[in-house]
Amino acid sequence: MRIEVRYFTKTGHTKKLAEGIAKELGVVAKSIPEPVDGNVDVLFLGEGLYSFDIDPEMKAFIKTLNSSTIKEVVVFSSGSFGNAYAPMKRELSAQGLKVSSQEFHCKGTLGFMHKNRPNDKDVNNAAVFAKTIAGKLGA
Repeated sequence: MRIEVRYFTKTGHTKKLAEGIAKELGVVAKSIPEPVDGNVDVLFLGEGLYSFDIDPEMKAFIKTLNSSTIKEVVVFSSGSFGNAYAPMKRELSAQGLKVSSQEFHCKGTLGFMHKNRPNDKDVNNAAVFAKTIAGKLGA
């Protein structure tokens, strides 16, 4: 089973989660726009929520993804005011990609709110989530 992890971050929060997920799964987390080449069983794709939407760079990256070579996308995110699942699913589905109904989200620091998040516990929870997803898929 081939698993890839990609992320977009402005603050480093989503990168922390991506690296925790990747380490647990024995792969390397890569930032977008690093392309996803070849056949992929599961693409873990993450970013924060910026002004209640995903970043234009992520939208552009999603348009490069090929639904015939990626079996399923699993969304993860961090943010103080909601998660990125709905806008990510909208963009991914428009590209013809299958999006898992299971997603991971944790708080992210914003000014004085949610100080030091994501923290080690959040990163560990993201890793456990990814391991559970991969286990269900036979990885």
